[in-house]
Amino acid sequence: MQDSLESQTEFIIKEAKARFRNPVMLWAGGKDSTAMLAVARNAFAKLGKLPFPVMQLDTGYKFTETYGYMRKYAKEWGLDFIQYKNTDALKEGVSPFTKDHFYCCTRLKTEALAKAIREYKFDAVMLGIRWDEHGVRGKETYFSKRYDPEHYRVHPMLNWSEREIWAYLKKNKIPYNPLYDRIEHGNLVYRSIGCWPCTKPIPKDLQEERGGRALDKEQLMEDLRALGYM
Repeated sequence: MQDSLESQTEFIIKEAKARFRNPVMLWAGGKDSTAMLAVARNAFAKLGKLPFPVMQLDTGYKFTETYGYMRKYAKEWGLDFIQYKNTDALKEGVSPFTKDHFYCCTRLKTEALAKAIREYKFDAVMLGIRWDEHGVRGKETYFSKRYDPEHYRVHPMLNWSEREIWAYLKKNKIPYNPLYDRIEHGNLVYRSIGCWPCTKPIPKDLQEERGGRALDKEQLMEDLRALGYM
């Protein structure tokens, strides 16, 4: 099953490169986008480097460990790495401490992505989201056209499960965000990693993978998706 998942993901990534003039792959430093990036690196290994850039939407509030991990391996893997911020929103003082999570995500992620697409003229964006991660994401398809700005979303990882992601990373000895191995007081762990003010460790056996993410944001995912959120 693992090999068929990897083959399917590789096919979708190669199809995106063939179909679109200027695609970009989003890398958040979490397990899913790291697995997607690993499949892509393997798919284009003969080229010596990825034939498209890799971008982090940098809210300015990622964990120190996330920044350190991404910068280290972006260099080691020879990525054309873009760290993109919505500097206008940050100058206005938008943060998880000054605004509600819906407004903050809209300005620092959704609006940042739209600005990046326009600035770099990307015509396709590859994301590492999975169907089983959140109910709203169960509505996504492998390729879907989006507007304002016009581009395609490409989702090569939809069929994967959390368990399969971890099996792939560990089988292939792919370095991942060290936060996943941190055990907090009370035997709490990070299973889903976002911005540090909105991410908390949770019990290992908690059924909900995103249980450590800000509750109001999770409840508003449908509205965020309609505005262009991942």
